[in-house]
Amino acid sequence: MTSIRPHTFLLIIAILFLFLTSGCQKSPINGDLDGQWQVMEVSPAHAETPIDARLYYCFYLHVCQLNYYGGTLTTGSMDYSGDHITLSFPDTSEETAAGLPQYGIPTNPVTFTVNRLDSKSLILRSATTTVTLRKF
Repeated sequence: MTSIRPHTFLLIIAILFLFLTSGCQKSPINGDLDGQWQVMEVSPAHAETPIDARLYYCFYLHVCQLNYYGGTLTTGSMDYSGDHITLSFPDTSEETAAGLPQYGIPTNPVTFTVNRLDSKSLILRSATTTVTLRKF
């Protein structure tokens, strides 16, 4: 019966450790865009405020979630390519649709041009609105 040398055993353990710890976390595929953003300003401002609270966009992989302090308005799909973001919220009720303009979303789906994106700020423009956000 042969025994395993100590350095061979340590090498096997190190290789197993690398296999077990690699690939467990999704990397951000959208660069600085991925993460949570707080809505600082929507111009022109929406007259009605069905959700009178702090508003947030959350971008991860191909998903956009619209949150407010204390809850979630809706979740949709996101297509980010170059300097454009298209957001689509297919399961939108009438109540949810009434809340979208507060986020600067005039239509569903909507395409924004990314006017500024860095690790701290994001400015999105559609045909009718400008949304200014900060990384939260």
